[in-house]
Amino acid sequence: MSGIVVGVDGSPEAQGALRWALREARLRDATVTVLLACSADESPASVAGMTPGPGAHDVETTARHVLGTAIRGAADPRCPVPVVERVEYRDAAEALLAAAGSADLLVVGRHGMNPVRRILMGSVSAECVHKAMTPVVVTHASQVPAHGAVVVGVDGSHLSIEALRFAAREARLRGAVLRVVHAWTPVPVGYPAVYIGVDFEAAEKAARGVLDACVAAGVGDRGDLAVEDLLVTGGATPALLSAAGDAQLLVVGSRGHGGFAELLLGSVSHQCLHHAPCPVAVVPAVR
Repeated sequence: MSGIVVGVDGSPEAQGALRWALREARLRDATVTVLLACSADESPASVAGMTPGPGAHDVETTARHVLGTAIRGAADPRCPVPVVERVEYRDAAEALLAAAGSADLLVVGRHGMNPVRRILMGSVSAECVHKAMTPVVVTHASQVPAHGAVVVGVDGSHLSIEALRFAAREARLRGAVLRVVHAWTPVPVGYPAVYIGVDFEAAEKAARGVLDACVAAGVGDRGDLAVEDLLVTGGATPALLSAAGDAQLLVVGSRGHGGFAELLLGSVSHQCLHHAPCPVAVVPAVR
């Protein structure tokens, strides 16, 4: 299956993800698979609250009603998009990851309807971001930007260049500016005395070289693509969040060159997912 997979559960967060996925599908001329997962033991609150009985048939019937209602509420009849409706009777993250295995993109809301799982980022969304082999876009209900730049962070790593390639494609699809950000810190925090003799001009020139090399490798021939390359002094997370203040999409690699490179999700990507003012696309590492 190619196209876009989006998870819904009746929550405002998921409804926002569905609207974003449908709009993205129009840009890509793609099909959207809208998936709602539930079971007799654990179902979204929107399903559990409407199900008349405990049986699998009752749960699935209610789930299909919730799914259909969500699609009708998000679809724009003026711009129809091919939609495939799917109800999976199993764990939500498991179902979404399986469906996204052969898709181009997986879209999820930052939170869901299960109050037990309502932390900064819901466990289903977090599991999808950590385990998906395809790019994952995480949205939240208040994010509806349709204009603005596509922002991406680079640090010289292979994965950040892959993220840049993804961001360049997204910017071209939208006719948007591509804003490429590289943050550098010449003096590590906590060790200023050791670096009194640092050649800041040389360090900045080296940082500029990293940014230029990333843009050359990730964008290539710019054609009619407008590119802003930003060299920012300071930490990567505040630099990206600031650059994304007026953006329609922020793109990050699942991890970079930092001290958290051994984790499935780098600390910068993690912070952007929780605090970015726009949807965040996480490009996975090749495993």
